[in-house]
Amino acid sequence: MQDGISPSPKKAPVTFRWIALIVFSAIVAHFVAHYDRYLPHRWQTYVSSDGSFCIQLPAKPTIQPTKIPLEGGGTTTANEISVAPTDHNAYMITYIDNPNVDQKSPDEVLDAARDGGLRKIQGTPLMQKKITVRGYPALDVQARARGNSLADLRFVLVGHRLFMIVAVATVDGDREPKTIQRIWDSFRIIQK
Repeated sequence: MQDGISPSPKKAPVTFRWIALIVFSAIVAHFVAHYDRYLPHRWQTYVSSDGSFCIQLPAKPTIQPTKIPLEGGGTTTANEISVAPTDHNAYMITYIDNPNVDQKSPDEVLDAARDGGLRKIQGTPLMQKKITVRGYPALDVQARARGNSLADLRFVLVGHRLFMIVAVATVDGDREPKTIQRIWDSFRIIQK
């Protein structure tokens, strides 16, 4: 010590290794905070209990049968198979058997299903397109739903059974078009 001045402690030089460690830590923290967006879905093939159809879903489904009123009176069972693989997306397939569909054209049945589906989600249609799915009459609808969600709906009429396949994203940026297309493309009627 000269003149009562103590030497200042030496600062460690900032090295490339130190910077790399900080960047790597930030990337890991971001991945952990948003892991559900980066990990692939755990795809499973769901086969209906009666063996009449199958569909691939991006997580393990829950099955919920519920009674719903029929237009001409009475009730029927709606079977709802749903998954929510992330906090931002939900997918579902609902099907009902309605012996009264013979009284209407396929277009009338699909339009009525669209109207009922949109009422249920408080949706406003953005786009719709009549199509066929594996030879069956169908209707695709995209809608803005409650809470500013975006919903993609596909209605398929197979004999007396109506299927509604739905994908809901909480905001536009969370919509997963490839996942939706994979679900829709995987839908199969199993002929007995």
